[in-house]
Amino acid sequence: MASGNVLVQSGNPLTLFDARGGTIYYGGAPSNGSDKGASRAQLCPGKTYADIATTGSVKDRLGRAGDLSVKRFFDPTAFCAPAAIGNGTGFGDTGIGLLRGPGQANTDFSLTKTTQIGEGQTIQFRSEFFNLFNHPQFALPVLPGNFNQSLFPSSANFGLITATSVSPRIIQFAVRVQF
Repeated sequence: MASGNVLVQSGNPLTLFDARGGTIYYGGAPSNGSDKGASRAQLCPGKTYADIATTGSVKDRLGRAGDLSVKRFFDPTAFCAPAAIGNGTGFGDTGIGLLRGPGQANTDFSLTKTTQIGEGQTIQFRSEFFNLFNHPQFALPVLPGNFNQSLFPSSANFGLITATSVSPRIIQFAVRVQF
């Protein structure tokens, strides 16, 4: 018996935050989520949402830590610090879920053979292939330690993809005796 599972999905929606803004309402960078006073990111004058995501395949846009000349998933030059308002800083102008992270395409497959070995007894041989085509599935460009799906343009690592979300191809074999 053969069976399989195919998952194809677009990337998760992302909201961009900037720890440089909104300090009048909280003391420093948020630590527990976007609902704890974080300011959204501020686009630089003349920039639009179309200027945020870079072009090309995800592999071409991974970036490299410490090297600003390498293309990243997002363009850090599209963002500026929020403007000063009174004795604090203002809030950014970007929207919620304004762009998407890398999409996912994954295929799992299994082959199973069950053989009768006696009255009421069977032996089952099974081969399972996870990520059958060994397609890289890139994780969101989110910094470790920061809250999920929140990116800070003020960070030196903004827009870097540093991990995968699915393991490389895994093959496992199993034998099961039923009695």
